[in-house]
Amino acid sequence: MDAWTILNEVDVIAKWSTDHKKSVYEGGKWSERRDGLEELNKLIEQNPKLSTASMTIYGELMDELRKILDRESNIAVVSTAARTVELLARGLRSKFAGFIGMVLPFLIKRTKDKKKNVRDAMSLAIDAVTATTNPERIQKDIVDWFGIASPESKQTLLEFLYRYFIHMERVDVAFIKALAPLVVKCATDSDVTVREKACMAIGSMRRLLGDAIASFIAPVSADSVKMEKIAQYEAEAMEKWKELNAEKAKLCAGFSDGGEGTELATSVSNEEKVTQEIDSWELLEEIDVSAKLDKTVETQITDKNWKERLAGCEAIKKEVDAAGRITMSERLRELCGMLLKIIEKDVNVNVASCAANVLNGIANKTRFEYKPIANKGFMICFEKLKDKKAILRDALNELLDSSSLTTPLSAYSDVVISALAHKNPQTRAQTAAFLARYLGQQDSSTLPVATLKTMTETITKMANDAEKEVRDEILKCVAAVAKCLSLPIAQKLFPGIFDDNLKSEKIPGLVDEMEKQFGKTATPKMRRLAEKFAVMSNPIKKGTMPANRPASAPRIAPNRPVIKPAAATKPLPRVADPSTNRRPFTARPAPSQTVRPPIKPVGAKSKVEVGPAPRTSSATRPQASKLPLPRAELKSRIAPAPNGKIPIYF
Repeated sequence: MDAWTILNEVDVIAKWSTDHKKSVYEGGKWSERRDGLEELNKLIEQNPKLSTASMTIYGELMDELRKILDRESNIAVVSTAARTVELLARGLRSKFAGFIGMVLPFLIKRTKDKKKNVRDAMSLAIDAVTATTNPERIQKDIVDWFGIASPESKQTLLEFLYRYFIHMERVDVAFIKALAPLVVKCATDSDVTVREKACMAIGSMRRLLGDAIASFIAPVSADSVKMEKIAQYEAEAMEKWKELNAEKAKLCAGFSDGGEGTELATSVSNEEKVTQEIDSWELLEEIDVSAKLDKTVETQITDKNWKERLAGCEAIKKEVDAAGRITMSERLRELCGMLLKIIEKDVNVNVASCAANVLNGIANKTRFEYKPIANKGFMICFEKLKDKKAILRDALNELLDSSSLTTPLSAYSDVVISALAHKNPQTRAQTAAFLARYLGQQDSSTLPVATLKTMTETITKMANDAEKEVRDEILKCVAAVAKCLSLPIAQKLFPGIFDDNLKSEKIPGLVDEMEKQFGKTATPKMRRLAEKFAVMSNPIKKGTMPANRPASAPRIAPNRPVIKPAAATKPLPRVADPSTNRRPFTARPAPSQTVRPPIKPVGAKSKVEVGPAPRTSSATRPQASKLPLPRAELKSRIAPAPNGKIPIYF
């Protein structure tokens, strides 16, 4: 909020004198055009908030300003017109966005003027115009601006970007990706002033992006002189940014009355104090590293000679390390499967560790595209943790950590539970250490509590493991949960561990260690994982936990409202279709009760002929088929009676 907000809108076009308006619109002497615009400028300065009731009143004026900026040869008229554009943009603010296309390209065109006062007028107008819209709207015009070969134009452009990045509150990734390479290219321009201004713009951009800009400034990172200038301008930009925010907070506080205004001032100051975390990976272009690999690399990594396999893995690693962001192609997916097989079966630890390092790089640079491969690789990696060679064990731990950032814990929790109960003590200890690292990076908003509850029984059991290293790592897991959810909740999740005084006394100290190592809040990587798989959709508040129902407690159905039976309704009569000619239904008469003669015993394999039933009158039922009925062969399995006859049961 500022003074402009509480002002009343004024229609300055209606107050503008007819004579001056006519001299500007219909043409005349350059002095008359200048005087007409200067009078309008004075009116806007006296009434800074312009009327937005009808934007059509500015249409004719904006069209005339466009013509002056495009064709006028008198620099006094051009500078005055630029001032008019500046005042209109500041007076209309966001409503001016509809006129940007009419004036911005011509303001940029005038920045190549040799006269500094003209360039300064254009700079002020461009600042005001670009402040009325978002970076996406002006991106194309700024990119085209780099195409003007004039050194004066480039200097004005880079100075504008220096100021623009200071005022930016949120990073527009597409805008930065489009402009950063062009700005860095200007740092190697033939004109010394252009190079200096490029360092200014890079310093301001670095203030905004932080270390994420490293991927863009690689061409000048080896030049110590340029890097010193960039650091100097970054510090200057930071000071100006702080001054700007302090001024905003002061303005908000000036309009506060202890209520809404105070909250607004506090929210602005707090918002600006928060350091925005920029993900440099988002700024990079995807690269298909599989297209850069030799066609024989698949044959090489499956060769019988371990040196050939190692050379093949190193060739893949070289391309992966050179890329910043990788796309998961079909060939790369197949290569990942082959590398997993190397980790599982290759007896040479150098080859297996190199394969793990390659997959680690792919997981970090493909992120969530690596999820299917990660789910397949967890079991293999946990199984291989029993290897005593540190070179392989360390590579596997790094791969496990990077893989856990690509898929939710619920996808492989069963594998973790199985690995915690592995017969090899080193596998158990390393798995527990992995779980402690994973849980330590969480907080109450990102921790997958539902999945964790399925693991509590195994964790409690492993707290009494015979190996001290396993017990220590398990206690770190419990401490990590306590860090995220508080000690009372951890006690409810792991009552068997907290009942042991020797173990429970160690937990608070381990919680402090976890907070020092990972911090009290979730890491950006874990927040990104939680947002991707919607773990944060229903977070558990720290210090609260729903009471667990005892296993022995009976399940009680919830009370449901009694639904009264609906009143009996008389069914509607069926209406016969007159178009159909159906025969009326006639009941069949009951068959005659005729007594069949007793069946004669014919031995174990007797055959009984069953004849067709006697036919009834054709008037009572349809004519029976004339085809003979099949003969049934009945095999008697009843022992004969003492009199030699088989009893018949009806």
